[in-house]
Amino acid sequence: MIPKCVPDCPYNKLLKQAEEKLQQEKNNELYKCREQQKKKDRKIRELNKKVITLTIIATVAGTLIGKEALEMIVEWLGMLEGLDIGKGGSNSVGVFPAPGTLAVFGLAYMFPTPRRK
Repeated sequence: MIPKCVPDCPYNKLLKQAEEKLQQEKNNELYKCREQQKKKDRKIRELNKKVITLTIIATVAGTLIGKEALEMIVEWLGMLEGLDIGKGGSNSVGVFPAPGTLAVFGLAYMFPTPRRK
């Protein structure tokens, strides 16, 4: 702050007005900045909600698709076991992956990676 020269000096009034104007501009800019930050925070919260929702949907869909695929594989293997080809009639028990695991294996077929030739 600039020191005041004389109490009745006309420049003191101008200086005080200039200081008030600068303070008001600073407060306005600070207010605008805070409002923009609030908007960004709201947008981030909305996007986080969407990400969580889509993650849950993808997990449930993968589990359901995996369960259906597992049932189809079990049915297909059951048909093969019913044929009794080369087993001599033995009854075997298979080990099958969990439905969620099948969803992960399904992703490998949905998004193949290019191989070197």
